[in-house]
Amino acid sequence: MFDYNTQPHKFKFQGEINVPGDKSIAHRAIALGALADGVTQISNFTYADDLAVTAKVFKELGAKIHTEISNKDMIIKGVDHQLQELDHPLDVANVGTLESLLLGVLASSTNQYEVIGGNYLSKRPSDRLVKLLSGMGANYQSLTEQFLPMKVTGSSDLQGIVYHQDISSAQIKSSLVLAGIYAKTDTTIIRKLPTRNHTEVLANYFGADVTIKPDLIVVHPGHSKLTGQNLTIPGDFSSAAFYIAGALLTKGSKLVLPKVGLNSTRIGLLNVAKQMGANIYVDNRSVKSVEPFGDLIIKSQQLHGTKITSKQVQFIIDEIPLIALMASQASGQTIIEGVHDVHLQLSDRIRNMRVELAKLGIVMQVNDDSIVIDGDQKITVKDTVDSHNDHRIAMMLCIASILTDQPFKIKNIEAIDTSYPGFIADLNKVLVAD
Repeated sequence: MFDYNTQPHKFKFQGEINVPGDKSIAHRAIALGALADGVTQISNFTYADDLAVTAKVFKELGAKIHTEISNKDMIIKGVDHQLQELDHPLDVANVGTLESLLLGVLASSTNQYEVIGGNYLSKRPSDRLVKLLSGMGANYQSLTEQFLPMKVTGSSDLQGIVYHQDISSAQIKSSLVLAGIYAKTDTTIIRKLPTRNHTEVLANYFGADVTIKPDLIVVHPGHSKLTGQNLTIPGDFSSAAFYIAGALLTKGSKLVLPKVGLNSTRIGLLNVAKQMGANIYVDNRSVKSVEPFGDLIIKSQQLHGTKITSKQVQFIIDEIPLIALMASQASGQTIIEGVHDVHLQLSDRIRNMRVELAKLGIVMQVNDDSIVIDGDQKITVKDTVDSHNDHRIAMMLCIASILTDQPFKIKNIEAIDTSYPGFIADLNKVLVAD
């Protein structure tokens, strides 16, 4: 465990920084490349801790994976859906995205696997997903009273299902898509609300047949097969979001973020910032790329409160702690509605966000289905803060630290390595003491 001592003065942002490649896309590209026939080359790959776990798991399942860390390339020789039998467990650590993707992948293999995880995932409920995959014909058996470890035996005769989403979960949807590719009949997901669409977009790019509509997704198996592809991953918008918020909130800032992913299901914070009065310029938009991207130019601006509706929440699920910080520094009140599904998926993150921001004098009202934050709150350091091993909270607290001249300590700062190991070093490159 490592602590980080913040600086005793305020900063502004100046210059240009390249954010790491999108982690959500990379997880899915590894899974699809490993399942495909042939070679996949992934460019602008960032070797963060949880992506290392994903790569390790799919290597154990038989894929050959080579990483060129210096030039950010990963090369995968896929197994053409012929997964390796194992005599040891597959360890997903605490990588929630990997757990969901893997349970879907294993659903169509007749081999028996044991899946284990870290303390967090061992306790995270997976019964909703397991019930759906079991309904397709796979078998899942928890080996303890917790959700992991689990034995998984898939089926070569998977049958598609019709799933009316009861919660808007991109992870559950992604798992069903990966299972559905190898089923005998169509798998239909009738959406409660749209969620990030990387899995279905990439699945089609690799050769699957997935119909994507605003209100439903249909996976049509048997018409094609996955084939290795070349893919350049755009900059991770969730990483860019911290720089966006920081530059907006610090007077005199001007920052350029090149080639950031602009997938419409990921840029919820950009839309919220616009609702709060921000004018963020997008230059050099990509043309005909698998995932859209462009250069973001951000200048400091005064923000005002806004109402964020339930339809927007799934597009800001990663950025809620950051938006809470932004709202506390804006004028007026901000209300985030319809967070019930987020509570089910990320109850710890929301609770920890409120506790740690309170240590900086920022208070909010968190209800079962809404979060209310008053603006114009002054950051007043009251205690040492803690990331709770949550990388998003750790990075949000780093941004909060540049808004005050009162230094404080952030415990468990190494949580940042989960997604963005070089965050503090990159942050310091574009910070100028105010």
